This record gives sequence, structure tokens and C-alpha cells, in this order.
Amino acid sequence: MRTSTATWLCALGVIRTACAASTTSTADTQFANYAFASELGSGVYETDGRTITVYTLQPGYQLRDAEPNGGSPGIRIIVPLTVGFYNFQAIDLVRLQVPTSIGALSLEPGVELDYWLTDKWDIYPYVKAGGTFASSAAINAVIYGLGVRSDYRFDLGGGAALWRAELAYAGVHYHADLPNDSFTRLRDAVEVRRDLPWVWRGRQVELGPYAIGDLYLDAPSGPATGISARTIQLEAGLMVNVSPRWQIHGVPMPRIGVGYREAGILSGWRLVIGDPF
Repeated sequence: MRTSTATWLCALGVIRTACAASTTSTADTQFANYAFASELGSGVYETDGRTITVYTLQPGYQLRDAEPNGGSPGIRIIVPLTVGFYNFQAIDLVRLQVPTSIGALSLEPGVELDYWLTDKWDIYPYVKAGGTFASSAAINAVIYGLGVRSDYRFDLGGGAALWRAELAYAGVHYHADLPNDSFTRLRDAVEVRRDLPWVWRGRQVELGPYAIGDLYLDAPSGPATGISARTIQLEAGLMVNVSPRWQIHGVPMPRIGVGYREAGILSGWRLVIGDPF
């Protein structure tokens, strides 16, 4: 999620989508499939004159807390929910408008463990499986994934930094005749959050530059998955936040930022909503 405000926005968008007939062309549906939307991260992606908006929510339930210093791991039930909209312009977010057609909706419940190694370092193995549903039944599919994530927190230049390393495997099995697909990705990412000596309308301003490096050991087949087939993909950007956060009807507004992803045919700008990775 990573983005709390998107909860009500996605819910309203799904309701409106269910009540509207799809008018997406074959070419648009192919591009808006995004079978691996849950792996992309929330944001508005602008590529080749087309816009795809992805919201990823991460509700869950904590079954057991982790014990420190390598003790018994925490156990959390995760229920990732991802909604992908086609041709939803970034300015629509400011106007609080919702889209009328959906590219992909996925639900992928699973289990995540939390090994609390030190006060600064946690490791999270996980496994998940579910389904993705799109405007065309031909591209509905079973999706699944497993992997391990490492989060290391440290201080850098007076700011709070996070270094995330992740090894992930994800796959899609289509109900129709489309070829199944999968990928293995090694990700290294870092973000440094730092409070600025600026106060805007009574709120402290925070900036968070970030960088992401992805190495695909067997990259997906191309644009129909929403992920470039390029082996090495890079992204860099800047997040903005205020403290305390603004709220809408008691729901905190997510952080917002902008980044550029170098990914071959799918290179382009991304308006980040929530967390960059």
C-alpha cells in the first residue's frame, strides 16, 4: 500500500467499474492487462503516451509479534489488493475524480514471517497466491508469488534511511489460451527521509530521495504484463511529505513523489503514491 487514501478511492472506482460496460479496445486491453500489477508499486505510470494508474493496498492481520534478537518470527496474514486503471490522468487525483474502466484487479492473500534480527534489521519471507481479473475474461488469471525481503534501517546525513533488498518470484497462469508467464527479480532500493527547516501551514516538510535497481533473471514477456522485458531496470525519484499529515475524513493522505524509470520500451515517468518501493 502502502497508500491509505487510495482505500476509499479504489473502492469507489471498483463500484463504478462494476456498473459500467467496458469500451476498451483490444489494443488497450492488451496494454492495460498488467498481470503483475501487484509487483509494480502504487503510482501513475506514463509510458509511450499512455497512462496506467496502479493502487496497491496491503491490509493484513498480525497473528504473532516477532521476538527480538533472532527469536521466534512474527506471523502476519497479508491480503494484497491491487487495482490498475487505464488512461487515468494524474490531474484526476487533484480533482478527486475516479476512473470508469478498470485494467486489472488482483487479490493475492498469503502469509509473511518477520525475523527480528536486530533493532535495525528485519527479514520477511513470504508466500502468496490469488487471482487477477480484468475487463476481458480472456486475460483473467491465477497469480502467485514467493520471496524474501530484507529491511535495514540506518542514519545517513542526519536523515532516516532504509535499505531494502528483495528476491522475489512471481507467476501468472491464464484461464484462457494466453501463454503463462513468470519472473525472478532481485531488487536493491534505498530511501533517505530528512526533515527540512521549513514549516508550511504549521506542518514540517520532509523530503525523501530514493533509488531502485532491479535485476530480472528471467524478465516477463513484454508490455502486456506491465513490466519491461529489459534485464536491468533503474528508477530514481523524490518523495515529499508533511508532518503531521493532512487527513480526509480521518484518513491520512499518502506521501507523494515523482520518479523516472529507465526500462527500455516501458521507460517513463511515475507519479508515486504512498511508498516508492
